[in-house]
Amino acid sequence: MELTTSYPLWLAVACVALGIAVAWWLYNRSTERHGWSSVLAKVMAVLRAAAIALLAFFLLQPLVKVLVEDVRKPVVVIAHDGSSSLLSGADSAATRAAHTARLEALAQALSGKFEVRSFTYGAEVIDGFNATQQQPLTNIDALLREVYDRFRGPDLGAVILDGDGIWNRGSDPRSSAQQLGVPVFVLAMGDTTVKTDLVLKAVEHNRIAYLGNEFPLLAKVEARKLAGARSKVTVSHEGKVVASADVAVKGDPQFIELPLLVKATSAGLQRYTVAVATVEGETVVANNNRTVLIEVLDDRRKVLLLAAAPHPDIAALRHALTGLDGYTTELAYGDAFTGKVEDFDLVILHQLPSARGMAKNALEAIRAKGVPAWYVIGSGTDFNAMNALGAGVELNAQRGRVTDAQATVNKDFELFIIDPDQVRAIERFPPLQVPFGEYEQGKAASMLLTQRVGVVQTASPLMVLQQGEQRTAITCGEGIWRWRLADQQMNQSTAHFDGLVRKLVQFLAVKLDKQRFRTEHAQVFAENEPVVIRAELYNASFELVNAPEATITITDEAGKDFPFTFGKTAGSYRLEAGQLPAGRYNYTARTALAGENYTASGGFTIDALVAEQLSTVADHGLWRDIAARSGGAVHAATDADVEAIANALNAREDIAARSYAHTSFTDLISLKWLFFVLLALLAAEWSARRWAGAY
Repeated sequence: MELTTSYPLWLAVACVALGIAVAWWLYNRSTERHGWSSVLAKVMAVLRAAAIALLAFFLLQPLVKVLVEDVRKPVVVIAHDGSSSLLSGADSAATRAAHTARLEALAQALSGKFEVRSFTYGAEVIDGFNATQQQPLTNIDALLREVYDRFRGPDLGAVILDGDGIWNRGSDPRSSAQQLGVPVFVLAMGDTTVKTDLVLKAVEHNRIAYLGNEFPLLAKVEARKLAGARSKVTVSHEGKVVASADVAVKGDPQFIELPLLVKATSAGLQRYTVAVATVEGETVVANNNRTVLIEVLDDRRKVLLLAAAPHPDIAALRHALTGLDGYTTELAYGDAFTGKVEDFDLVILHQLPSARGMAKNALEAIRAKGVPAWYVIGSGTDFNAMNALGAGVELNAQRGRVTDAQATVNKDFELFIIDPDQVRAIERFPPLQVPFGEYEQGKAASMLLTQRVGVVQTASPLMVLQQGEQRTAITCGEGIWRWRLADQQMNQSTAHFDGLVRKLVQFLAVKLDKQRFRTEHAQVFAENEPVVIRAELYNASFELVNAPEATITITDEAGKDFPFTFGKTAGSYRLEAGQLPAGRYNYTARTALAGENYTASGGFTIDALVAEQLSTVADHGLWRDIAARSGGAVHAATDADVEAIANALNAREDIAARSYAHTSFTDLISLKWLFFVLLALLAAEWSARRWAGAY
């Protein structure tokens, strides 16, 4: 034990001197005043001097360095399987009643030698035993990793698990159990008997489909002890069967894959129920159906081909767009078009505006409504009217004068990607007939192709694109039908020409979201995860703001409303609505800014978890592997086996308490025995004075 002080240690001499001075002042000539014997006076003086010196020494804040010994019991973790799959076995009643008492008795029997920590595992790991069996998933690996993170090291003595060995989330728990480096004992539960069952194991499907198209579903069915049986898989949508396939079981067990085709007839998030019909003798029917959710997009784009007169270019463009999924084209000539251009996502104008003033109303509507447009200039184009549109190129030329110009791809073009093979093909295409004159590119325009006249590379544009409130493109020449024909002749395919046209159309026809109040969320939430919805509000300058309050009302399938208020985070809004029961939900969000009201609506689905019903056969082989690798053992979930585990652990000498010694500094004044020493000194002096007749 070492002694140190916050102040210089030589001041201890002053403390002793102070004690002697106080004793001398108090007891000097006390024999003459009180008639005490000199021996008694000296004894009391020594007692007082020692007490005063000790009290004064405490003012120096003395610290003492001591060796502290800490004894830690080894930790034993007991983890209970809280998943709902245990309820499907014959011992479900025992799980909910007697088994919990067994685990508590086991913890009590081990508490003398070990520090016992109890958990319940399933979809998550929670402290303590919980026998309600409501966990919708089983993740054994997550439990073992939690134990490793919290207790790894020499203090972890053993792990005791119970359960049926069925896991449906996380990684294979074998490696995590071995990583613990301690014996794992298992109380094996559940029924290992293979029962008669027809299980819809999985349904593979695309996440999205397009309205009007067919999309595939692949149903995976497992048959157990049903050789010779027949059933049927059906796909239902809004109460109607939209696809079906027969199931013929020939073996035991047998895995069957059934492809199905379903036509998307409604837009939005659609729920399809895939079910396999029950057969006689099935023990579990909860695993015979599954719900899949498909986002059906009404993403079809309408393209209007509006030409001054029939031309081979129009046919080439129509053929190029024929194979583009989600796009439909409509052809019209001049003033014959009487529809609304705002109903289209893109208008391709061939030699319009024309010198004859055709389709004047359509051109005015395109500009007024901001409809994306692709202008193909030709000999019949009215150049002055074209320049007035501000579409990206101004042309000073005379009608009737043309020149042949080939294309050169601008290497700095960045609006979309053109691969090198396509670049080579485009630059080998035959020339277009380009109006002869002076070209000036707009400041906001991006040049895709430039003109090459013979061997002379010019800076004049051949194809220009422009972004902004209205997306536009200009092709400064006619005769692109020759490009498609040349592509076929040189490459035995029109893929290069068609690809260029499709990229142009996709760029121009993209739908821009100009809503000032928007919501964002996952389309599907699992039953055990919280519903999170985010929202954004933009002012007139499209700057992100969140000063106003935003509310949302979520409505379930029964029409019950759940009102919430968004929280504000980093310029936007966020709502965590918690966990909701399985089903379809719609919502309407509201806010107001600068006197205007804004709403955003949508929907989402809570997907029911059925993983615990897909496999009802206990996997005790998993437990045997884990126990063998870790040096543990597998026992049945009986009172005798629980007692055997307790006796085995208590008898193990290699799992024992550990003693840890470490140095520590503590205030000398905190030592209790010094208090009693000081009290004894003062009490002895007081007793002597009382005995001598003084007070």
